[in-house]
Amino acid sequence: TLRTLFPYTTLFRSVTLKPGEGTEIKLEVLKGKSVSYEWSAVGGPVNFDTHGEPYNGEKGYFHSYSKGKQVKSDKGEFTAIFDGTHGWFWRNRSNNDVTIALKTNGDYLSVKQ
Repeated sequence: TLRTLFPYTTLFRSVTLKPGEGTEIKLEVLKGKSVSYEWSAVGGPVNFDTHGEPYNGEKGYFHSYSKGKQVKSDKGEFTAIFDGTHGWFWRNRSNNDVTIALKTNGDYLSVKQ
């Protein structure tokens, strides 16, 4: 059985990436639910991929909502096309530490980092 959805009003997370380092922050989102987001990178641009992976999906399968290279910020909204984890992967390709600040608003079950 699925847990009752808790509508997060605002989530704020920040993470610092060393040069060459990457990380993910994922939200558990049910199909049809929407999440708005805004993130910024302080210290330099990053490569990113906003994507989702279905629960019990085929190994390696994911759906990309948006991606970019050498970006300092992004904002938008996505609606989950399946039940699963949906979120962001960032990689710091600069020679400096970069801190990413993420703010989200929407209906999701949990946050994974």
